[in-house]
Amino acid sequence: MKLDKKDRLILEALQRDARQSLAAIGKRIGLSQPAMSERVRKLEDAGVIEGYGARVNLRAIGIGLQAIIRIQTTHEGIRPYIQLFEDMPEVLEADRVTGEDCFIVRCAIAEPQDLERVVDALARHGGVTTSLVLSSPVRKTATVLAAGRLA
Repeated sequence: MKLDKKDRLILEALQRDARQSLAAIGKRIGLSQPAMSERVRKLEDAGVIEGYGARVNLRAIGIGLQAIIRIQTTHEGIRPYIQLFEDMPEVLEADRVTGEDCFIVRCAIAEPQDLERVVDALARHGGVTTSLVLSSPVRKTATVLAAGRLA
């Protein structure tokens, strides 16, 4: 889908706050509420907007540790790992990468003993290297700017 400037402004506004009304966004960018609704529906239908969600403060719900786990495996281990990631609630995200590692996985863990269980489960199909996250001073999602660049 080719995005025009108004589409990019809509995406930028929704990424900043998806709870704001479409009418309010439309007013700021010069579109009526029906035109806004139609554009958002088209963005959803085209798969540009994949969904809406809440950002949860993990510490506030008792999950105080995060770990970055690098995984090395063989080609045959890739599919089992993907299934394992999907089945483990501790896995927040998993990226298949190039280089010595095959995956980089971010996990959320409530207690240190939970980390042991997660690492043991992940080590079944390959080598793992684990690092605890001390802090996350910069946390971004891709923001589509009106000019068409990512920031």
